[in-house]
Amino acid sequence: DLNRKDRRLYDSATAARALTTAEFAELRAAGAVVVDARDPQEFAAGHLRGAVNVPADGRFAEQAGTVLDPADRLVVIAPEQREEEIVTRLARVGFDRAEGYLAAPEAALEALADEVAPAGRVTAAHLRTALTGDHPPLVVDVRTCGEREANGFLPEALHIPLSELPARTGELPTDRPLVLHCAGGHRSSVAASLLRHRGFEDVSDILGGYAAWALTATEPATA
Repeated sequence: DLNRKDRRLYDSATAARALTTAEFAELRAAGAVVVDARDPQEFAAGHLRGAVNVPADGRFAEQAGTVLDPADRLVVIAPEQREEEIVTRLARVGFDRAEGYLAAPEAALEALADEVAPAGRVTAAHLRTALTGDHPPLVVDVRTCGEREANGFLPEALHIPLSELPARTGELPTDRPLVLHCAGGHRSSVAASLLRHRGFEDVSDILGGYAAWALTATEPATA
């Protein structure tokens, strides 16, 4: 649909502008969506509440297109020296409403400390214990059908591929903890951040993904 419309030429020099902490905070308060392109582990250590994690080192364009809305105004937190790259990559797939990127994000996150939170990440061993408790979480598998068939799956898990998650969040309970997993922990961070952005409160993902879960199944028991 975007390709059929007349559009002005994209100017990366003006689009990818550095935002001060005050400008960034004002845009965020006005409804701009924070796209955090840092590594999932760095994102999990501390991120702005409501930010959507789409890591730069991955299938960035595809995943951005999956979890973001082209109608949204965006503000970007990017890995160092990759700010303009991230804004430009967003524009290439139709997300050309990026207002800019946060300059000096480490200092800015310190200044916005009241709005910063860690992301819940659990180990496979912790999840195994939780699933036997009185109030087990709902496990959500965001891998593709082919991955499940080839590598196995948790019988308890609800299968919603990442590509379908934005349209199927209504199938998820809001009164029960959710634990998401993919193959290795990348897509699950994207998916979990999307759910938190949409108002789900108790959302975690599995460190190491299904690969870590399968490994714990083969580890010998310890006394």
